[in-house]
Amino acid sequence: MYTALKSIHLTCAVLSICGYLLRGWWMLRESPLLNHRLTRILPHTVDAIFLGSGIWLAILLRYLPHQQPWFAAKLLGILAYILLGLVALRRGRTKTIRATTWIASLACFAYVVGAARTKSVASWLSLWP
Repeated sequence: MYTALKSIHLTCAVLSICGYLLRGWWMLRESPLLNHRLTRILPHTVDAIFLGSGIWLAILLRYLPHQQPWFAAKLLGILAYILLGLVALRRGRTKTIRATTWIASLACFAYVVGAARTKSVASWLSLWP
């Protein structure tokens, strides 16, 4: 069950970031596709499965934020990614604000992936000697 659940989680991670990159590109280009019905529904479905599988994995592996500092940092990174993404795609008043928060949210996503891969609060920096 662990392998299937991890596969679902990783697949949703790839789908989520690819969709987010596409929607960010559309936001920068002011494309009407950003307001398409499927564009408004599909990302939430993928992200719900992504989040649900992540919670299930954390329960299965008994990861608790107060016992695993990298896991707590990952959760905070996810929260920052979500909030910045909200500003980037919906709430940003100017294109400059939306573009800046979009790039910052991508950096948060990269941090989260690094924290998950390295099991370190330092994320990708922990790989440097």
